[in-house]
Amino acid sequence: MEANRPLPEKLALLHTEQVNPLTADLDRLDTLSMVRRMNSLDREVPLRVGDEAETIARAIDLVVSRFRLGGRLVYTGAGTSGRLGFMDAAECPPTFGVPADRVTCVMAGGRDAVFKARELTEDDASQAGKDLEAFGLRPEDVVMAIASSGRTPYCVGALQYAASIGAATLSLSCNKNARLSRYAEIAIEVDSGAEAVMGSTRLKAGTAQKLVLNMISTLSMVQMGHVYKNLMVNVRGFNSKLQDRMRRIFAEATGNPDRERASELLEQTDGSLKLAITMELSGATLDEARQALDAHQGFVRQALDDLIGRQSP
Repeated sequence: MEANRPLPEKLALLHTEQVNPLTADLDRLDTLSMVRRMNSLDREVPLRVGDEAETIARAIDLVVSRFRLGGRLVYTGAGTSGRLGFMDAAECPPTFGVPADRVTCVMAGGRDAVFKARELTEDDASQAGKDLEAFGLRPEDVVMAIASSGRTPYCVGALQYAASIGAATLSLSCNKNARLSRYAEIAIEVDSGAEAVMGSTRLKAGTAQKLVLNMISTLSMVQMGHVYKNLMVNVRGFNSKLQDRMRRIFAEATGNPDRERASELLEQTDGSLKLAITMELSGATLDEARQALDAHQGFVRQALDDLIGRQSP
């Protein structure tokens, strides 16, 4: 049985640890041939992610259900997996205008491990529970453990602690029948296969993880009303680039390219694109637009349907 095998034998069975015969001559190729060979392998990754579409959708629905309870999405992982969690979490506040802790990451080795490898920390399962307790994990949160191998002890410990306090649990592995999956309510297993360089899971496995995290955070935010059509209508103008983007989003959403009008409404609404767009498209006052958005949990489309419907004879 696999459970009784020594650790080296268990690792040798993982697809992500196999030798890829398609790159056995990698060190003999010229640079352009190397690039093309790696690129051909990378093209497989989105297809493997697509194989898990139904499971990813279920994971998104679970995240949204916890968001609606006031919970947070907490990524956890070690090495590349943890860094990808930090990267995805860091992009959510500027993109979707959510609090910095709505999507966050608790990583083996702490925040310092984002910048400097601390590989030994991933073997300590008990530390994960301590880290999540110190973080202040709550029952309404959802923890998503990310591990290419699907067996990282720190990630297993994180899911065990999360379950013990009633938090929801998700896992993301890049091998099938992963040990980590046993501890998750919903387990995503993307079989990303052997790497171009044996065991270097920052490559295809990392790409697969990034694609999955993109979908989970982005589509959860769509379902929370932070996107109208395909526009990030909850973005905040923290810098000149974002301020310009807000005016372009206003123009795209309303069909009105007048930048002065966009600036005028954004000033009236204290920088709220949702309010500015709702006012422009419905003709509503600031108070009317705010009330409609509040009544529809911040969804611009529903607020507009409500306001415009009231105007119909």
